[in-house]
Amino acid sequence: MMKLYGIKDPDIENEKTITKKALKYGLDTSNIVTVNSKEFLYVLNGQSIPDGAIYDRNGKYIEYRQTDTSCNAGLFQFIPSLNLNDKYNQPDSTDLKTELNKFRDLKGNILKQPESADFYLLIYWTVWTGKLNKDHVKIWEDLARDNKNCKIKVIKVNLDIQEYWEEQEREKIIKAMSKKK
Repeated sequence: MMKLYGIKDPDIENEKTITKKALKYGLDTSNIVTVNSKEFLYVLNGQSIPDGAIYDRNGKYIEYRQTDTSCNAGLFQFIPSLNLNDKYNQPDSTDLKTELNKFRDLKGNILKQPESADFYLLIYWTVWTGKLNKDHVKIWEDLARDNKNCKIKVIKVNLDIQEYWEEQEREKIIKAMSKKK
């Protein structure tokens, strides 16, 4: 994916650089997680950037897209309309617990159970993509906070290469990402 964007030598990010970039764009820094190295390529290949995934209070995935080819723009209307009374399309593709097991905090530690909420919004983003990426993230985060119909817990999943990963694993990932297709 980075090759697609013309990035040959991606920066290796850490808690300080990710937090600095998040603050620059006005993002809440208390809810940022990363992907562990073992799951990184799988998660990265399954995401647009930025993108989002929504789960209900029981951890069941909610599909907000109208079709498989729909873009993430539907989140702009879907987040403010979330409420406890509506029924949502919930394919059995994944669940919140499975997804959270792929993530770590900014230091590489296993995540604690997130606080209880009516819905969970995972927002996938990176430091290395442009301003539009962070603009969408900020808007989605604000829409979730401003939804008065329910409590939405936002978890921002950073999809950058991490300094805390073991060097050998990190180099293997970088090499896999730079292979010409």
